Amino acid sequence: MDSGPVEHRAESRSNIFVTATLYASGGSTPVRIRNLSPNGALVEAAGLPASGSPMRLSRGSLSIAGEIIWVAGSRAGLHFASGVAVADWLPHGNRGNGQQLVDELVHQARLGTPPANPSDPPPARSAIPATADELRAYQEMLERAGDDLAADRSIAARYLTALQLIDGVAQALAKLAAEAAES
Repeated sequence: MDSGPVEHRAESRSNIFVTATLYASGGSTPVRIRNLSPNGALVEAAGLPASGSPMRLSRGSLSIAGEIIWVAGSRAGLHFASGVAVADWLPHGNRGNGQQLVDELVHQARLGTPPANPSDPPPARSAIPATADELRAYQEMLERAGDDLAADRSIAARYLTALQLIDGVAQALAKLAAEAAES
């Protein structure tokens, strides 16, 4: 059933870079969701289960069942059994669940003044202190560190939340770098 990646899709996908857990074949593995649509996703991880395997993808309190449609190296295409609200899976999606709260705290920490209470309103954003190139360099270093840690299954399983925090900070740095490049 391994047909490889599909180039033409019926629906658009949101390019994202968030960590999640893929449960399949009696085990689990941390994955990075590279893109997501209401009916499927592209994930990346070491040691993915075979195509045709039933699976469950989870991120914080969010979870969806489906099937692994194709596997090519460290990437796999997933098809969901039912639709998902893509916005809820994004770093700034439904703030009511635990993962989204973690993402918000990472965002606040990036700004330099995390609120004492996560329900407090975020502080006003200050001027960008670093150049776009510096921010991209920090982002790349953080992503390399996250990749190295995630490559070790025992570390990834034990420190999934920490890896999600690393991922969130790397995404924030990418956004800051883009904003700095525009100004």
